[in-house]
Amino acid sequence: MFRGIRFTLLIPLALFIGCGVNPAPSAPGSSALNLTGDWVVLVPSIPQVPPSLPSPLSDFMGALQSSGSNITGTFRAISTTFPQCVSPTQNLPVSGTIDSTNKVILTIPIAGGTATITATITTPQSYTSGTWQIVGGACAMPPTTIDMAEFAPATGTYTGTLNIQNPTTHLPVPGTATAVTATLVQSPTPNADGQFPLSGTMTASGACTGTFSINDEVVTGGLFMQVLPSTSPAALIGGTLPTGSPLIGGFSAFSACGSQFYSGTLIRQ
Repeated sequence: MFRGIRFTLLIPLALFIGCGVNPAPSAPGSSALNLTGDWVVLVPSIPQVPPSLPSPLSDFMGALQSSGSNITGTFRAISTTFPQCVSPTQNLPVSGTIDSTNKVILTIPIAGGTATITATITTPQSYTSGTWQIVGGACAMPPTTIDMAEFAPATGTYTGTLNIQNPTTHLPVPGTATAVTATLVQSPTPNADGQFPLSGTMTASGACTGTFSINDEVVTGGLFMQVLPSTSPAALIGGTLPTGSPLIGGFSAFSACGSQFYSGTLIRQ
């Protein structure tokens, strides 16, 4: 499933962290996959409620670029400790290689140490198992099983019915059903933070009614985040599966609908 809804959308999306593309053909003379796109590397949560979070680090996510056997990129990391071993807004340079068997080795300097990620990629837009180890520094971790995947761009039209959720029962509040159509375009080019700008329009009808522009948003590791500060009239927050659908999450329309969060699932048409 959605990896425990990505630790309940990263508790929640690391409080709106502020400031991929489909695989391209391999470079001439190379039989390795082209990994250019939006990626996540995560430690799978233990299936329980609430999910058990790995410590001190749960995720790397951001943009990779590959050319032949060489890989570069920019990741950010999610620390589950308090205080955090690394800031969720710190850009981390990625370097690495992919060989003809599609074995990937990525190296990331982090918090005074070095993370090494190793995996053999089969299908980029599905989770592949591997390992990471972080040697030295505040985020040091022993060899740890991870999953990594590329996320297809969230470009297209997503539709569904969302509701306000009761915070105690987690069931839809009666009378809050809202039909939503979101037409989205994800940039094929990441920004300097390894995040992919997202724009579009969202139309809602029902308990919340209106048409809202989507701006000041980015996608990273398949997660939708609003860049703060923002002047956008609405925020679309959530995440997708590596294939780009469904979109699990919801939206707030700040002035039009009382800042209530409408949540559920939107399916790309």
